[in-house]
Amino acid sequence: MANSTDYAVILCYILLMVGVGFYVMRFNSTASEYFRGGSRIPWLVAGLSSFMSGFSAWTFTGGAGVAYGSGIAVIGLYLGNALSFLLGYYVFASRWRRTRISTVMEYLSDRYGPATHQTFSWATIIFQLFTSATMLYGLSLFVSTACQFSVTATILVTGAVILSYSVVGGLWAVVVADFLQASILLPFCVVLAAASLVHVGGFSGLAHSLPPQMKTISLHGEFGWIYLVCWTVMVSFGYNTAAMAQRYFSVENERAAKKAALLCCGLFFVGAFLWFIPPMAMRIVYPNLHAIWPHLANPNEASYVAASLTFLPHGLIGVMLAAMFSATMASLSAQFNFKSAIMSKDIYQTLFRPKAGERELLIVGACMTLLIGGLTIALAVIMASRGESIFEVMMTFNTLISLSYGPPALLGLVFRRTPWWSGIATFATGFILGILGDFVFHWTFIQQIVFVVPPAFAVFFLSMLFDRKEWPGRASLFKRLDTPVDPSEISDVPDFSRPVFRFLSRTVACIGLAALLLLIPNPPGARMTILAFSGITLAVAASLWFVPGTSKFGSKADLLAEQKS
Repeated sequence: MANSTDYAVILCYILLMVGVGFYVMRFNSTASEYFRGGSRIPWLVAGLSSFMSGFSAWTFTGGAGVAYGSGIAVIGLYLGNALSFLLGYYVFASRWRRTRISTVMEYLSDRYGPATHQTFSWATIIFQLFTSATMLYGLSLFVSTACQFSVTATILVTGAVILSYSVVGGLWAVVVADFLQASILLPFCVVLAAASLVHVGGFSGLAHSLPPQMKTISLHGEFGWIYLVCWTVMVSFGYNTAAMAQRYFSVENERAAKKAALLCCGLFFVGAFLWFIPPMAMRIVYPNLHAIWPHLANPNEASYVAASLTFLPHGLIGVMLAAMFSATMASLSAQFNFKSAIMSKDIYQTLFRPKAGERELLIVGACMTLLIGGLTIALAVIMASRGESIFEVMMTFNTLISLSYGPPALLGLVFRRTPWWSGIATFATGFILGILGDFVFHWTFIQQIVFVVPPAFAVFFLSMLFDRKEWPGRASLFKRLDTPVDPSEISDVPDFSRPVFRFLSRTVACIGLAALLLLIPNPPGARMTILAFSGITLAVAASLWFVPGTSKFGSKADLLAEQKS
């Protein structure tokens, strides 16, 4: 179990994340900067943020449980994630950037009209509360298992930390914190995967010792090839809309948006073969996790915890827990910012204060982030008290929102000639069928895809027969979509790339050097693992120092950014 060294590491990590929020607070003087970084987020930072936003503690709980029980089939899930970002690279990233919006709902208002705008806004807020709560619940399960903390207490403390930097720093805080979290998470995962392989005799030992059913993927059944194809369809909707789309229009131009998508694709592809080595190794070392943690409703979901506690020295166990915080904080902070943007811009300003100024929207955005976070924490506590399966809850709500929201949002970016009501009709089709399938007929995941996606597509394309006239919003949107982003459009927005990368390089270097202190309380046999983690982290810090610091579209406003830093 974790000890005082691990708790000290976790405390330092929490203080670092809060400090990030206060550091980037200076970057936010308008609502545009709070919700989309003034379209000045560096593509490398935006890409890593997108990756981390799609990479919650679910990977280390629900996903690890799949790896422990089903083996290499879990690799197919993450290859599906990679393919969804590849689709974003070729089709959607540049189009989202050309919309020139602050929230996805602004696009829906132009494309389909105010009724669709409001319907999507409220539905997205409500149902994504459940997915956010599931992420927080997954983290609490992981940490409470390793540290013997109360699940409820873990939820409350973690939620408070995420809220602190999300409320203060807006999207800048989210993406900068995500980058730092990736700098902790990725070296840790490499070290743990290597330690796991050494323990089971390398790749050949792992392949030889796993049960035969874990080394093959069937055509039918749970996590078979048909399931994996359906998964790819579902995540293609989810990973190209909502908080992910926000990253695409937070960068300076279309080329940067495509780079961010390609980076996510590459990271998920590599991660598919990296993240799940430890839980599969645990299947060999501890074939019956229920005997170790009989109090857990789903002990397979603790397999990553078991690997960390088995293979890592103290201090790095704390880094492991910090990595879990990293993964979930990244996803939740992105969701908090995305949903507060909807409530502030698309609900508050649209319905109640059309003439609200930038300062007012900035304050309202912070208050809405606080509200969304509080509701998420409350739902997570309820889920924990009921002992829900993280994988099943996440799948239920992710599938429901992705299959109802995704088709009209993405198809509307590509196909112009549909009437104003096509969006809400497509959404209603997917939503009603999804609700019936989940809660009435209890369809399997494959049935959900087969019975929901084709009818939703059919409604959208058949509505083309009823398109009679153009309207100003749609005309304006597609004019923007046909017009590349000009450098002059963001020339007056300060470029914070140089101070951000300097801050990231120095902070990551401090993390790598601080990791060397873990050599003191640990025995000599643990030194190579600690040195490996420190070395990889310092290499990341050195590479950041040489990242180009400013946009090629410099401006006088960039001087302001230097002064603020």
